[in-house]
Amino acid sequence: MELPPFAVAEAPLYGDRVVVPALPDVTVDLGLRSWPNMELLRALKPDLILSQAGYGASSARLNEIARTLSMPLYSAERQPLKAAEAGLRTIAGHIGRERIAADYLQRSYARLDAIALKAKNYDGRPLLIVKFADERLVDIYGAGGLFDDVLKHIGIENAWGGPTNNWGFATAGLEVIARYPDARVIIIEPGPPGTLLQSALWQSLPAVQKGHVAMLTPTWVFGAFPSAMRFAEVIQQSIGIA
Repeated sequence: MELPPFAVAEAPLYGDRVVVPALPDVTVDLGLRSWPNMELLRALKPDLILSQAGYGASSARLNEIARTLSMPLYSAERQPLKAAEAGLRTIAGHIGRERIAADYLQRSYARLDAIALKAKNYDGRPLLIVKFADERLVDIYGAGGLFDDVLKHIGIENAWGGPTNNWGFATAGLEVIARYPDARVIIIEPGPPGTLLQSALWQSLPAVQKGHVAMLTPTWVFGAFPSAMRFAEVIQQSIGIA
């Protein structure tokens, strides 16, 4: 990071789930994303605060502390990759880094195009992207989500065509995976508990029986452009198009 954030909410979770770009060890943890420590934030005297519109502390409260950019990455428009690009350009404009942002986006789209070219050799099996909410419930990522936008860009079909919320996912019972016998199931770590993997229910799933299950190293499902790029990189490795 050229200009790493001085403080973020849930810094340990960032390290475990977002992963890249890595935060400096000195980054201050502001507590919960949904309810950050406002007193600590005020004491830090930030120059600029970045937030997700419609989530956590209101922009009105944050603006009382410092100038705040509240960006709608996940909204009713359901185009998070486009919103992430716009958000990056907006931030760059406020900190005088427009050229750096433009170069980053150019390199990123070039990389996505390169992955799309390699994906032409993929076997065409649609991907069912899930993350375990608990032992029996999964979040399934589809339209309106960052990962779905990336899959569209690189030309790989998302198996989930069902309804999703503004964050681009639906929650369903584990049995929903059985309805997609021809899909390749991509599980975002942390995966299911070992006891489930040994269960008759899990072993009966068509994707499991066919060996069409892959684990995806931790990748942030609600991120912006860096998370989109991380997903593109790790998905090509997990499905063998590297």
